[in-house]
Amino acid sequence: MRFAMLSGVALLLAIYVSPAGAHEPHVCPPGINDAPALPGHLHQQDLLKMSFPRVFAAGQRIFATNFNACDGAGRPGTNGGITPRTPDPALGPRFTRVSAPDASSCAGCHNQPQVGGAGDFVANVFVLAQNQIPVSGTILNPDFTQKFPERNSLGMFGSGAIELLGREMTRDLLALKSQAISQAGSSGSDVTVQLVTKGVQFGSLTAHPDGSVDTSAVAGVDPDLIIKPFARKGAMRSVREFSVNAFSQHHGMQAVERFGRDTDPDQDGIVNELFIGDITAASVFQEALPIPVRASPGPNSETIKLGQKLFGQVGCATCHIPSLQLISSLFCDPNPMNPTSGPFVTFADTSRSYCFDLRQTSGLIGDMVQAYTDLKRHMICDAIKTHYCNEPLSPLQVSDSLYPIRHDQFLTAKLWDVGNSAPWGHRGDLDTIHAAILAHGGEATESEAEFEGLPASDQSAVVAFLKTLVMPLIGSNPNPQDALSPGM
Repeated sequence: MRFAMLSGVALLLAIYVSPAGAHEPHVCPPGINDAPALPGHLHQQDLLKMSFPRVFAAGQRIFATNFNACDGAGRPGTNGGITPRTPDPALGPRFTRVSAPDASSCAGCHNQPQVGGAGDFVANVFVLAQNQIPVSGTILNPDFTQKFPERNSLGMFGSGAIELLGREMTRDLLALKSQAISQAGSSGSDVTVQLVTKGVQFGSLTAHPDGSVDTSAVAGVDPDLIIKPFARKGAMRSVREFSVNAFSQHHGMQAVERFGRDTDPDQDGIVNELFIGDITAASVFQEALPIPVRASPGPNSETIKLGQKLFGQVGCATCHIPSLQLISSLFCDPNPMNPTSGPFVTFADTSRSYCFDLRQTSGLIGDMVQAYTDLKRHMICDAIKTHYCNEPLSPLQVSDSLYPIRHDQFLTAKLWDVGNSAPWGHRGDLDTIHAAILAHGGEATESEAEFEGLPASDQSAVVAFLKTLVMPLIGSNPNPQDALSPGM
């Protein structure tokens, strides 16, 4: 099997990884006669000496840990944006399904078909509700529209390859910008450049002789030209940044790299809740999860072959590009382009990177990432096809660069795990792939109409093809949900 290289990892997943350093403090606060759920923490300098299987196993352990108050779970003195509020000891960590903390572990939402995968509708989160003061108890407006954007959990399988694509595409776009500025300065006239990387068009920009740049024609990415392949709207640039956000918002676990050492921003009595090494391990686990695969077609090979052909013919592959090429499969955490200022500060010291090759750890074959995406934002709804327009006009989600993202724009979904990541749609409120396709409007209007015009049997063939794109099962990985997923 293509994941034979991971056999060593599979054998070590259940191994207890001894903590390289003790939590400070690593005891329960007075009045809680119990013990922390996470027995110890990892210092980055110690993690850099560990073998890949041990780092992967340590990261999986952190990802699946049900954090408790002794670890620092909960944020009684702050909201999700770390804005101070008066803590009420009687209410404890204030777990709520609306404004969070809303889960005890990462695996509480990311568990289908296994830990690190997608989530059911019940695991949905309410984006930006966690920043409301006081804690919001309202999720609907008077007209029963949503008050906050609602999100279904995405699968993290293959995320290392996705982040690498984002890094390479970002470097291409920034190089084009730099070339335009240089040419405008030397020629004394405006220079317009088409922003194309890996065959994906991100509009254009115009550089002026004075060094200023007009980004009004940039499309599908922030004006800073940094590809942000994580979150439904393409808001974050790295798995690590995504994880630091999630630990704080969903669990009330603050990372030292963002909130500082020996501080207690959430006023829960616990400091240094997650070390830099802890975040590295949790990130590596996700970044190294196997690349989704094509399941065996079985007796339906001709139908699936037809479905794949029709998928391209009707235009779905225009945005859901079947594969994008990587220059290098070497993954190093942290991402050197992680934010180093502002509210999304994330560790970016590449002198302390942990590196591994996705070909050896994640089943990547060659240099093609078959993710069925263009990593670009698109408007996929309109006045006729309104389903994906169910985002509230306010508050608008912003990217990690603090650029607002339109309510009707979403990152092109990665379809390489669509076969076992039900339910579908950014809200997870569509229970068939067929319904998710029919809901497309906006920029997808023409392709959707082509699909809708196919005979029923041909539509079913497209769906059958998509169902062969799945996350694999890893031996010894907890909580398998799908016995039909291919093994390593």
